[in-house]
Amino acid sequence: MARPAPAPPLLLIGRLDGRLLGSPARDIWLARARVKAAATVAGIAGVPVDTAALLDWICSRTPPPRHSEGLNDPLSIAALMHFLLLAEDSSDSVARASLNVLRTLLDDRAQAEMWGGDDLVRFGQTFREARKRLCVPYPSPTLLSVAERLLAVHKELEISPTEGRSVTTIDGRTLHVDPRSFGTVWLLACMLPTALAAAGFTLQHIPSFVWLPKFLSSGPAELAEELEAALGRTAALGLTELDRLERIVATLPSDLGVTRRSKLPTLMRLEASYPGLRVPAIARLLGISPQGAAKLAAQARSAVTVRY
Repeated sequence: MARPAPAPPLLLIGRLDGRLLGSPARDIWLARARVKAAATVAGIAGVPVDTAALLDWICSRTPPPRHSEGLNDPLSIAALMHFLLLAEDSSDSVARASLNVLRTLLDDRAQAEMWGGDDLVRFGQTFREARKRLCVPYPSPTLLSVAERLLAVHKELEISPTEGRSVTTIDGRTLHVDPRSFGTVWLLACMLPTALAAAGFTLQHIPSFVWLPKFLSSGPAELAEELEAALGRTAALGLTELDRLERIVATLPSDLGVTRRSKLPTLMRLEASYPGLRVPAIARLLGISPQGAAKLAAQARSAVTVRY
């Protein structure tokens, strides 16, 4: 029996966009999508990390990924995450609440200042200018319009490389270190979901729509085609993830033997979003004592186990 032909990318994008608006698992999907988006943008920036390392950092189990081994990275993961979250601009109550949960878990501004203060200075003005340019009205709700704007902004705001420098080794040799180049494609990728929503291509900010090629060397038409294919693949994965999360939500115990004022149902959804939350984080998120948080955590983890 022949396999059915794959759905067109635009159909997949529209299907995900529409289903998210009414999904009972939307808050959980958005939380996970932001972590995956950070990993995608990090790859574009040349500082690859995986979602497990990001989740460990978000849940306060470790410092930011590559904080020690990535000393020659073009930027810190902490600064990248800060710009990614700063780029999300949504008036939707569910999206805002989901973002606030993440920013309660992870003080991205403080982390960026601690681990990547120079990056905030280096990229801050460029970020503000790019966001202003990408959020103004578009001539049409198409990927071609978005591609044209992206290329124009990239050309205007690319950061010039710093000058090279000479160093003397311990044995007296002089070496010339190549200048560091600070590309901005990753910065534009952070703002792509906002640009898509501003253009009317999507109905909402979809965090996982952050794909861009590492080098913007093609023309608008070619870039639009690449975006359509890449976002279609991302949407297909997003739909599969949404199906899985909706099944998880459907299996969450409905009768927990608690009162309506109990925070246990809320914690169970938070655990589905960020598995392995530590007691201090639970206490901070729910506004309860550490003792109460420890008790709730034990109840939640005995009731259901969710894998990331």
